[in-house]
Amino acid sequence: MLKRRTLLSLAASGMSLPVLDAWALPGPARPDGRLILIFLRGGLDGLHAIAPVTDPLLAELRPTLSTSAIDDGLRLGSSGFAAHPAFRAVADLYRAGELAFAPCAGTTDTSRSHFQAQDLFELGTGAIHGSSGFLARAADALGTGRGAISFTREIPLAFQGGESVPQVAPLSGSGLKLPPGRLLEALRSAHRGLRTGEALEQALATETEVESAMTMAMEVPAARGAPGAGAFNRVANTMGQVLRNNPRLAMAFLDLGGFDTHANEEAILSRGLADLGAGLLALKTALGQDEWQRTRVVVMSEFGRTVRENGTRGTDHGHGGLMLLCGGSGRGARMVGDFGGLTERSLNENRDLPVLVDWRSVLAACMEEAFAWNGAVLDTVFPGRPRQRLAV
Repeated sequence: MLKRRTLLSLAASGMSLPVLDAWALPGPARPDGRLILIFLRGGLDGLHAIAPVTDPLLAELRPTLSTSAIDDGLRLGSSGFAAHPAFRAVADLYRAGELAFAPCAGTTDTSRSHFQAQDLFELGTGAIHGSSGFLARAADALGTGRGAISFTREIPLAFQGGESVPQVAPLSGSGLKLPPGRLLEALRSAHRGLRTGEALEQALATETEVESAMTMAMEVPAARGAPGAGAFNRVANTMGQVLRNNPRLAMAFLDLGGFDTHANEEAILSRGLADLGAGLLALKTALGQDEWQRTRVVVMSEFGRTVRENGTRGTDHGHGGLMLLCGGSGRGARMVGDFGGLTERSLNENRDLPVLVDWRSVLAACMEEAFAWNGAVLDTVFPGRPRQRLAV
């Protein structure tokens, strides 16, 4: 088996995909299921992504931020919700019966601190301090026949502290990196007019785009170094190829930054939601139909945003937020959990959506379905988890 250090060095030189394509774990040829977790750092405004357009209070509480969804939103069946027009890819997955959404999901954290809420999520115990993350404990429970991979630059907290060390494939920022100068110009000159020259320019352009997206996200502390969603489309394509060619990789993790929208939210999230949706479709395409049919993709953030928009046409840190569950192995287009509306008595502290679906319940249900784990195993992954039964 390849060591993490080897993978890191190969990925840094742009060779991660061929190496991972050839890598295999001992064990059964194709495990039953796979779980991919995409974590959005910064606090995604779920009410902007998928809005309760039939609630009469939406326009009153969000006079500018609700306009796109109310006027041009993509209705999600008879749920009363509509996807933002930039989130068309998610609406398409819903109509295909391959996406469910929980509008009031989240963790037990009430601090409104990005860092505390992210730590509590990644540890998975309901505490903000601990010796291991929930994905590390899940990787240990997988055993030797199945493996886990983190598409991040470093091992995230969720994967730390276990006996198994996950494979790390830092797909973002690991392409062709040539500084401007005579070497670059000589390469361009040698390949000008040839198909190799087109490939060289495409590689350079891709690297510039990915690095730009990473830099934008890394400038925001809440991102904790995660790349922005602008890089997700290409990263998702590579992720899908790696996972398709390594069916024994049963769990995967990726984080994205750039979702802390205190001001000018419409402009920021219109691009961010389009990039996120395009990446999900790219992941589906790259996985291929057979792999997509056994895959569950969970998308969530550390918390949601305030129900009322602020004076700078943004939203502030909240509590309950949006969770997406997509893939070919789910239970179809539907809303998971409850939604009590936007009245004052339905909100948390008269400012946020409440958490009606606990993140551990959703992830435990996904793991139970994907890996046939019983309650005892799930209790080791999520000690102290609530006994909330969900059909995912």
